[in-house]
Amino acid sequence: MKKDSNEKAKQIDSLKKKLKAKQKEINKLKEQNKRLKQIQKNNNELKYAFVFNDTIKESLWLKKKDFSLVNSAANYSLMYSLYRILNDAQPKNILELGLGQTSKATTQYANHFKDAKLTIVEGDQDWIDIFSQNLEISDNVEIVQLDIEEFEYDNTTTYRFKDFLDVAGSEKYDLIIIDGPQGFIDTDEGRQLLHYSRTNVWQLIPDNIADEFIILMDDCERKGETRTFNHVKELMEKNNIEFYEYKCSGLKTQRAILSEKFRYISWI
Repeated sequence: MKKDSNEKAKQIDSLKKKLKAKQKEINKLKEQNKRLKQIQKNNNELKYAFVFNDTIKESLWLKKKDFSLVNSAANYSLMYSLYRILNDAQPKNILELGLGQTSKATTQYANHFKDAKLTIVEGDQDWIDIFSQNLEISDNVEIVQLDIEEFEYDNTTTYRFKDFLDVAGSEKYDLIIIDGPQGFIDTDEGRQLLHYSRTNVWQLIPDNIADEFIILMDDCERKGETRTFNHVKELMEKNNIEFYEYKCSGLKTQRAILSEKFRYISWI
């Protein structure tokens, strides 16, 4: 009996060692897969960097090309997508949520195409004062400061621009760029991503969407932005608005919703 007990103990111990070794292999494979995904992201970003710089080389309206596409700022896949949308679709009424590197492109676009209108919404007045010094702001460009408010949705707390619809009014936007407000909050435990992020776009559907439109959202590699984007699609379907989709990935991921007229943007 004692011999059988010892034998079972040895078998259990052997099995534990095998499981531990197998888990070690699995962890190693997960780490390798993580590194491979990062390499793929880096490669995609480099590809978009080359394509973006080559595309804007002879641009008629993008004269200043002093973009700083690092860290949490816009990345090359976003800038390439945005440039192609501006240059090819030539929107007339643009709403940009969040002031940043993309604004260097949108303000130059508005400065060149005088029949276009650009409204930029930003939450931080100090940032507006500092960053707007680098921009060419013509009469058809307006930068609006709005405070940030808490917003409860689906039993979670998110943050959005306060009094947002006072700015939108009865406007019909054919390009909406969503890169603000920030999709996280800083806590004592570190940075905490939001369950839903940048939800002001929901308030624009359907009344502030032009018949032909593009809605471009940055940071869709994060779950908060992805959930917000998916709810935009739900609202479109609820309001019987036909749409197509576009996705682009470098170091970050962008997604867009397009009307029939701009469906070709998904092929760029």
